[in-house]
Amino acid sequence: MPRTRNESLHQERRQDILQAAARVFKAKGFHLARTEDICTEAGMSAGTLFRHFPDKRAMIMAIAEIEFEHYKRELEQLATRDGIRWLARITPQELREVLQPQGFELGTDSWLELARDSEGRQRWVAFDRRLRESLAQELLRGQKNGWVRPALNCVGAANMILALFSGLLFDAEMGIDIDFQANASALADLVSCFIFP
Repeated sequence: MPRTRNESLHQERRQDILQAAARVFKAKGFHLARTEDICTEAGMSAGTLFRHFPDKRAMIMAIAEIEFEHYKRELEQLATRDGIRWLARITPQELREVLQPQGFELGTDSWLELARDSEGRQRWVAFDRRLRESLAQELLRGQKNGWVRPALNCVGAANMILALFSGLLFDAEMGIDIDFQANASALADLVSCFIFP
């Protein structure tokens, strides 16, 4: 009689493998990470690991999908009138919390590897485009409703806001000392003066 698959156990094992893979990718980089290292970190055999994922690429793609959803939810909150107003009064503690690693905490090396992969790059570019368009659309709605400066180039503003966050996230990832007081104050001033009438 064939064994039936316990779906919750299957999902739990997949999650364990992805968590272990992310830790190994972060510690060693994508290219130096070996499936043996991931098996050891996950505490499971290669057979079990390969039942869930055929290779490292499949693991990083699965991690990226989960991370994209996490970032999407966060940025959907930002791409609202309340989110933009929040940016105009962001505190140092709030900025620190936004820049704290969350989810799988993939390192820069892993994100760059994802960008080198044609399928991964297409997903990343599509995801980034949706975020920028969503923020730009909210700014355009704000212009129509009078709470965003009429002369603001909404597409450029969305690009600049996301670029600022990308840069700060990269600095945090690289361990560059971030002056949260100065950065929060400057970000709030910039958004207040740049976005609002």
